[in-house]
Amino acid sequence: MTYPVRSAVRVVFLNEANELLLMCMDDPTITSIGEKYAGRFWTLIGGEIESSETIRDAAVREVFEETGLSEEDIEFGPQVWSGKLDLMLKGKPIHIKQEFIVAKTRCRDISLANLTADEKEVIKQVAWFSLDRISNRPRLKGVALACPAQRGTGLAQPRSGDRI
Repeated sequence: MTYPVRSAVRVVFLNEANELLLMCMDDPTITSIGEKYAGRFWTLIGGEIESSETIRDAAVREVFEETGLSEEDIEFGPQVWSGKLDLMLKGKPIHIKQEFIVAKTRCRDISLANLTADEKEVIKQVAWFSLDRISNRPRLKGVALACPAQRGTGLAQPRSGDRI
């Protein structure tokens, strides 16, 4: 079956301690096709590539929106992977073509002040995760990781009891 196509960028965003920045989302309008909403999940930062943008331009914009960091705070590396998936988005099936780009920063302080109105509704927090902590977990279905149902500033360090 052919679905409308949406191009997206995902940023593999690392700090100097080689921790990966993930955001926790709670968006019931995003589901696997034919499945029910499974709850909050952790994912890489990123989003839609607008028609006038390059992959890097979209990465710069998305990093600013989701972290408050400007281009001067970020060292972009290569595009490392491309992937495709089909999802239900706002009740409609869509084919997403994702481009993954690596970026590094020396900054650990993140701000959610620049989120778009839509993002403010669904992004619940961001946190730095050690690569050891992620790699030592059993493999989960898909790329999403379950996150706690807690609210607050949106800035958090994962707790020992959090599932990732």
